[in-house]
Amino acid sequence: MKGHLYKFTIEHLEDPKGNPVDASPLELEVRNHDDIFKIIETMKGKMDLEESDATEFAIGIKLFGEVMLRNPKNELFQQFRPHLNDFMKSLKKS
Repeated sequence: MKGHLYKFTIEHLEDPKGNPVDASPLELEVRNHDDIFKIIETMKGKMDLEESDATEFAIGIKLFGEVMLRNPKNELFQQFRPHLNDFMKSLKKS
C-alpha cells in the first residue's frame, strides 16, 4: 500500500480521578494517503477550535477516514460514508 507512513505512540497517563496509570504504551504504524502534518496545519485555522483540539480532530478524522477507505464493504461504513463525504466537503469549504 502506498502513502505516508506514520508511527503513533499513545500513553495512558492518568485515570479519571487523576491517579497515575502504570500501563505500557501502545505503538501503532499506519499509512495514510494524505500528509497528516499538512492537514493539522490547515485545521488550525478552521472551525474556531483551540490548537490542541484542531490537532486532535485532524488526526482522528484522518485515521477514521483511511480505515473507511480500506474497508469499503463494511456495512456500517457504507451507511456512514455519505455523511462523512458531506461533512468533509463542508469542512474543506470553510
